[in-house]
Amino acid sequence: MATLSFKVTVKEAALIRRRAKQERHSVSEFLRARATGEGATRQPAAGYRIVRSRVTKLPVMVGPAGCPGVKSEDVRALLADFP
Repeated sequence: MATLSFKVTVKEAALIRRRAKQERHSVSEFLRARATGEGATRQPAAGYRIVRSRVTKLPVMVGPAGCPGVKSEDVRALLADFP
């Protein structure tokens, strides 16, 4: 996937981040949907639950049966927009 970068003012950046957060999207998803005219859609969270990891004893989110797992590359892509 290609990477685009562009300059915005501090106020514009805050507005974009705020609107993306309000719509529960990453900045990339938000801007991509606006630029392409396609609505960014999210699947409902039905079927997800929090359980304790047998290894770490920490809470983890488990998706519904058949839901693909999260890979390191997915996490890196999500964190690319993180300030």
